[in-house]
Amino acid sequence: MNFAPVLLRLLAAALGLALAQWTAEGVAFASTPVFVFAVLLLTLLNTLVKPLLVLLVLPLVVVTLGLGLWIVNALLVSLTATLVPGFVLAGWGSAFWAALWVSLFSVVFPLLLRQGDDLELRRRVVVRRRGFPRRKKDQDDDDIIDV
Repeated sequence: MNFAPVLLRLLAAALGLALAQWTAEGVAFASTPVFVFAVLLLTLLNTLVKPLLVLLVLPLVVVTLGLGLWIVNALLVSLTATLVPGFVLAGWGSAFWAALWVSLFSVVFPLLLRQGDDLELRRRVVVRRRGFPRRKKDQDDDDIIDV
């Protein structure tokens, strides 16, 4: 079982919420255990609830060219603040600010970590048609598709 996506989500939520608290006065945590619990709950909500919410607001996401996802993320951050005592948001602006940072890290981390894996994902596919003879090794292969 591959735990890398879960760890990336945890890291993105942790850094996003930490940066939101550091840059905005409207985002506050009472203590470190409250912060850890908020990160775990936000990761759980992003994993389980976010796909359903995105499906429900899909027309809004399409009309807003993806900015509707920011609203979904703000709703999840606000829900996390409601469920975790000690996690305080001053209002919707703070929820949007925290959601912006969490979303940014959620997009950037997989891109940074997958640069080396890009080469492993490529495979060579050879397409051969029936009725045509195979080419010799010294001829140029036009029927090879790199994926």
